[in-house]
Amino acid sequence: MFNQDSTLMTILNKAADMVVLSVLWCLCSLPILTLGASSAALYHTAVKVIRQNRGYAFATFRDSFKGSLRQTFPFTVLLVLVYALFGATCYVCWQNPDSIIAGIYVFFSVFSILVCLAAQIHGFALSGRFRLNRRELFTLIVRLTFRHPFKNFLLICIFVFAVELAIYYPPLLFIIPAGSFWLSSFIQEPLFKKYINYE
Repeated sequence: MFNQDSTLMTILNKAADMVVLSVLWCLCSLPILTLGASSAALYHTAVKVIRQNRGYAFATFRDSFKGSLRQTFPFTVLLVLVYALFGATCYVCWQNPDSIIAGIYVFFSVFSILVCLAAQIHGFALSGRFRLNRRELFTLIVRLTFRHPFKNFLLICIFVFAVELAIYYPPLLFIIPAGSFWLSSFIQEPLFKKYINYE
């Protein structure tokens, strides 16, 4: 039963890796502006270590975090500003429920937030998995965000569900981040292969 190659040991090792990765992600995301680098590192490590059984969780996450920080930092800053802008717009306009114009602004803001969320999910994952220049990254983000609405809907559902679980059951933070990125990778990896040739 305790054979390292047994199904039980494999499951336990994967679960342990998920706990390690989730803790690392939480710690590295505390300065909100490093959220992009930590998310890129988590996605890359979830695919490489948990799915492909290559490398070690801590070392892979650390190296990916360092490699992604420079590219993801400006993207993260931009996302924070955009979310703040549309979030504030929603809050202000929500105070005027009888105004048609306010309703239009709320709808537009919510739609924009969802689009940005899809772009965020793909942008961080691409930054972790590949070494792309800014033009290549921007082009891929646009294509992935606007060409695959149904799969983006599924990815956003996974994201929202993970956030809800983390809010209402905080102890699950020890497993949810890595688990949600691992689950999302089954949707994203086939999409990436449509645009990028890689093994």
